Amino acid sequence: MKGKSFCALLAFLLLLSSLTSAFASATASDSGSGSASASSTSICEETGYPRTINDSAGRTVTVEMSVARIIVLNTDAAEAVEMLGAGEDIVGVTDSISKKPALFPNLLDCEVVGTWKEFDYEKIGSLAMGDSDQIVPNIIVIGYTYPDLPYGIYSVERGLAPFENITAVGLDLYKQETLKDEIRKLGILLGRVEEAEAYCEWCDGKEDEVKSAVEGLPTPKVYIESSSKGGIGSLSSYGDGSALNDLCRIAGGENIGSDLVKYPKVDWEWVVSENPDVILKIKSISDLGWSDVSELEAERSEIMTRPGAEEISAVQNGKVYVCYWGMHFGLDSVVGLTYWSRIFHPEVDLDPEMVHQEYLARLDFEYPGERVFVRPEI
Repeated sequence: MKGKSFCALLAFLLLLSSLTSAFASATASDSGSGSASASSTSICEETGYPRTINDSAGRTVTVEMSVARIIVLNTDAAEAVEMLGAGEDIVGVTDSISKKPALFPNLLDCEVVGTWKEFDYEKIGSLAMGDSDQIVPNIIVIGYTYPDLPYGIYSVERGLAPFENITAVGLDLYKQETLKDEIRKLGILLGRVEEAEAYCEWCDGKEDEVKSAVEGLPTPKVYIESSSKGGIGSLSSYGDGSALNDLCRIAGGENIGSDLVKYPKVDWEWVVSENPDVILKIKSISDLGWSDVSELEAERSEIMTRPGAEEISAVQNGKVYVCYWGMHFGLDSVVGLTYWSRIFHPEVDLDPEMVHQEYLARLDFEYPGERVFVRPEI
């Protein structure tokens, strides 16, 4: 009797195991359909709101509804928003933007909410409030990350804390290495994914052309200078982690300051001892390039007549260049990249002027053929 009971129990357990396996298989199949459905839902959510990204400061940022108002705290953010076709949504800017009418003619009537490093949060709050008694959560503020600086996004977040429904977004938008990832994230927030992809595809193509052109070529030593206001004993340059250090490497050059801090102060005697093959002076102007080259020639002459300059290969070979600041940072850095690749390697078949024309056309700007962006010409 016990034997029969045992056999019956064993048969029952085998049947139960079979049914459990079949159920698990069916569940897995349903789960697979559920995963596809979840994926589809996720894709669908990208066309609706809320939307969430991880910004460049490592913060989780969510916008609850379609963004209709944007405040940009720097020129790189302004240019990025305009590139994505959302320039009409910009309602607030800093004076670094309003002081460049040639570059941002469509933003001249926007409210100025501070300087490049000091922001008027009360004015931002008032602008966000408008004529309503509460802030509609369709407004974002875009700033640099800079975690340890008073104009970085963490400080901006604290400054905006008294005001509800204003979303602070930290995107640098000036480094070649992170630029495309950031523009894609901005595209998600603004509902401009296709526009972001179109820019990234164009930029990738131009960058690949440079990389292919300079591959295997000799690497010249390059000194990059941004300012000599502190005298030749305290020259402003670029080191490890800076945007121009990356740009120099991609263009096929070796920055002599690559082992230094991000933005080092260097002595001219050190530059002489490093004996660079190329010297680049990055110079800013509020306009789009220069019409008068006398200022650029004066810059070149000052560098080439410094003590010991005659011992430097770059000076001996006339490879001292003054370059337009604006094309080395932000969305148009690929323009500066193409110019630098030609400066480092004159033999490569690249056309920086054409790349510049294409970039400006994407912003509905006409290329100012009469203006100068690099001196001497290449």
